[in-house]
Amino acid sequence: MHDRIRALLTLAQHPGTPLAEAEAALAAASRLMHRHGITEHDLGGDSENEEVVVERVACAGRYVPRRLAILWSIARAHSCTGYRDTETDGTQVLVLYGRRDDILAARTLFAAADALAVRAMPAGARSWRTTWLKGFQRGIEEALDAARDGHIDETPGAGLVLRDRLSRAEDELRATGPRLRGSWTWADTASGAFADGERTGRTLSTRGRAFSRGVRGELS
Repeated sequence: MHDRIRALLTLAQHPGTPLAEAEAALAAASRLMHRHGITEHDLGGDSENEEVVVERVACAGRYVPRRLAILWSIARAHSCTGYRDTETDGTQVLVLYGRRDDILAARTLFAAADALAVRAMPAGARSWRTTWLKGFQRGIEEALDAARDGHIDETPGAGLVLRDRLSRAEDELRATGPRLRGSWTWADTASGAFADGERTGRTLSTRGRAFSRGVRGELS
């Protein structure tokens, strides 16, 4: 099973793999990891490798800006940062900065979140579904914050290590990335669509996340 998952992840991350095929491979790997309780650490990731790398994660289909925002939230919970960009062919991407294992954890959880959204999002107008996705993002943030805080409470020194990882990722973005401008979006948090999405987002499984597997002796 480990070999099968590694093969799917290799296919998903290969630059020559078509976007649709890469997304399908990543989603399949994520499903297998959740089904069998396999973490990125179990696959042989080098948890002691603290080097900050850069990966461009493409997203296709509907509601791309909202889905990339969800990926950004998941990445932040895994001590990564980044910005949205556009390829020459118009494909929108999120450029992520962070440890390789942390980015992999964020991408596999995002694949699971994407699949959950497809299953759970009720029918409705585009504006209704956009609000639902904003609530879904908030719910995922709450679930990940709770899991992360619980890990920090249980593991001495974990908070300092995770903050250092995020700080180094942000430093690398400032040093090598483009000049960025902030932006914001508005959401009616009192609406039924937002509340329903938020409830669904909280149900996303966070077991096996990278912040519970890390530097040996500090985040084990």
